[in-house]
Amino acid sequence: MLRPSSYCLLLGCLATALPASLGASAVSPHLPDQEATTPAETPAEAPPVRIFVVVDRFKEFGGILIQEDERSFVVRRDEREETYEKDKVLGFITLLELSEEGSDGIVRLRDGSQISGRVIEDGFEQVTLLIEGIHHQIPRAEVSHINLAPSFERELEVARASIDQTNGSMRVELAQWIMERGRLDLAQAELQEILQMEDNPRARQLMELVEARIALEAEGRDTRRPLPPKSDRTTGLPDRTLTAEDVNLIRVYEIDFRRPPQVEVDPKTIRKLIENHAANALIPNQKSRQEQLFGLDDLDQVKLIFDVQARELYPEIQVKGEPHSLNVFRTKVHNAWLIRNCATSGCHGGVNAGNFFLHRYGMNTPKTLYENLLILERTKLEGPHKLIDYENPRMSLLIQYALPQSEARIKHPAVPGFSPAFPSGGGKTMADTLEFIEAMYQPRPYYPVEYEAPVLTNSPQGSTLPRITR
Repeated sequence: MLRPSSYCLLLGCLATALPASLGASAVSPHLPDQEATTPAETPAEAPPVRIFVVVDRFKEFGGILIQEDERSFVVRRDEREETYEKDKVLGFITLLELSEEGSDGIVRLRDGSQISGRVIEDGFEQVTLLIEGIHHQIPRAEVSHINLAPSFERELEVARASIDQTNGSMRVELAQWIMERGRLDLAQAELQEILQMEDNPRARQLMELVEARIALEAEGRDTRRPLPPKSDRTTGLPDRTLTAEDVNLIRVYEIDFRRPPQVEVDPKTIRKLIENHAANALIPNQKSRQEQLFGLDDLDQVKLIFDVQARELYPEIQVKGEPHSLNVFRTKVHNAWLIRNCATSGCHGGVNAGNFFLHRYGMNTPKTLYENLLILERTKLEGPHKLIDYENPRMSLLIQYALPQSEARIKHPAVPGFSPAFPSGGGKTMADTLEFIEAMYQPRPYYPVEYEAPVLTNSPQGSTLPRITR
């Protein structure tokens, strides 16, 4: 069996996911017993049960569940089968089987944060999310579990099972919930059953409302009425200007070969590398050895492009996942506290933001995320200090301004309603922010992206940092 206290400590007590039947990839101490079978015996419609085993803090891996009983389970990995006693491991997670299109859901991380998007892959090594058309790879070791959005039919099934079908009042509440979800036909049928069971005044009143809405929808199908214009909450705010190409290029410059994201290099790019940099000592002279470059792993091809410093080819490198440093920025800084504390409409996210503005709409999209990163790097405030000081991270205004006034060496300007984003001493939030700064690629590259930080007052315009060769 699982040891709840230990497992919660490891995964941040996030093992309270929806059950697998509701679309959650969760810790599962009781999976269906399965006998070991050969591929020929396994039906095509019944894929093997994939699990991710957490043995202890230092050992975890993915494999195929072969057999399970109350005390132990057998997992196959690396072409061998291993047996584990349940009371000797922290637990195991059942991985999701997804269609090619994936499913909407929430990836919950072990640090307590979460990322929403379309879950494309729940794999042994990584979880792949599709956000605004861009694939993000999250290392499996950072994931606690996944919650998929349950279908309306499944929610209704659970709701029906949770109430007494002879209780008219409870069924009226259910009918109202169905109506609010836009399923007027089902709400009508539910109310008809209630009224056949008893004379319920609330059911009669709700039935009149449902039938009126059904009639209105029927009329609306014949007569189109213009919708009132939606209020634009971004009026007066700067537009986001980064493109998908800019997003990819920033990711290229942040590739960490110790924890690399998935990358792709087109053979045409390697041909250009050979032709444009034939004089470089890293490009072989012999035709046969040049041809070997095409057979290199994509990541090794990226390393070669970097070593040759063929910067004109950087935009042709396709980064399919989010580099580690940018993922830390997203999960532990940007979404964890920066947007919530600094990018509000009354602060740096509104029309009175001054010369330090942050985009707050579309916070989970790469364009917003990386544009805000560029703002942090390229905004020049009064005085000698930078918002992000890579040489002396603790003196970054991003950190100093977030500390309580009594503890900050550089105090946040006096403004009404200011409250520190960090607790006394900085806490984990400050530690996470330092982790982000130290995780960014060093020496700092100057991303070749045309971008100037927005200024909403007559304050000096945002300036650019000096170019540093990667």
